[in-house]
Amino acid sequence: MEQGGRFRAKNLEEPSNEIEEYAKEVLDAMIREGVPPTPSNFDAYFDKRLDRKPPAFRKQILKLLEIEEGGDDEHQIALESAIKEAFGNVKKFLQHIGLVYKNLRHFENVIEKRRYEAKAVADKSALLSLLEATQRDIRTMTKIVSKESGALKEMYNDTGVLVAEVRERAIYDEKFGIFKKNYLLNKIRKEEALIKEFGHESTLMMVRTNTNILADVKSPKAQHLILRTVARLLMKTSRRSDVVAHYDNGIFAILMRHTSLQSAVRAAERLKELVGNTNFFIGDEEIVLDVDISIAQIDLDRSSEQTIVCALEALEDAKNTDDPCAICSQDQEV
Repeated sequence: MEQGGRFRAKNLEEPSNEIEEYAKEVLDAMIREGVPPTPSNFDAYFDKRLDRKPPAFRKQILKLLEIEEGGDDEHQIALESAIKEAFGNVKKFLQHIGLVYKNLRHFENVIEKRRYEAKAVADKSALLSLLEATQRDIRTMTKIVSKESGALKEMYNDTGVLVAEVRERAIYDEKFGIFKKNYLLNKIRKEEALIKEFGHESTLMMVRTNTNILADVKSPKAQHLILRTVARLLMKTSRRSDVVAHYDNGIFAILMRHTSLQSAVRAAERLKELVGNTNFFIGDEEIVLDVDISIAQIDLDRSSEQTIVCALEALEDAKNTDDPCAICSQDQEV
């Protein structure tokens, strides 16, 4: 280690600062609970146990993680944004070409009009010759532009197909600033494989903005603002190892790795309280947020699709309960 630095070579059994002590605590907990200390599991446990630490320590750790953060997901998100921007530029370029073509056609019509007007002029031979020559030149240019415009349109359509394929495979939902459904489903399948291998618990949480709130807001723009606010709150309350995604039609989902059903219920209580304390104004109207929450355990005795269906059914039950959340009917005994 560097001289005078904060970290130095030493006996590993004697941590010299809070971060090293915490890392040892995480590792000890994993070994004690029989969780293999793989990088993925360590990352999840590192986040999980951080909730129990004082706010000052959490702030210190999160600041450190923010500096280090990065990876394939971030690169793919940036790539998807760049592709979308490039497609937008191609579209604008085609629009400009179309405008040039339109102006050339307009100019040709003007020349034609002036040619007929020139017939009324007494000494018109030279004028007509000039106009006819100009008209021929414009027609030639129009044909060239028309041909190039057709080629550009074909390339534009091909680009549109490619961009549509990228969007289909995209993992990032730019409307809400979180992941998309396909990314969530892929992560759930991977988590099932990890649970089968290592036997830990993980949970799926579904969150939907209270339908009465959205019904009272008529403006689509305001409705989107409400949904995006909820998505941001989910990101704020989630751990780094969690996967926050837009499932469908304003329903959000959180894959909570290494989280038992009981711990997920406590997380739902915190989320419910945070959302309930959030309000903002749309015009002169004050909006107080509220959400319905459901929870389902990632259970290997059923498919991931069945787990999602059970969570969605519980989400309907959540509208009619005074509890912070509703639990998947198949998991209620647990």
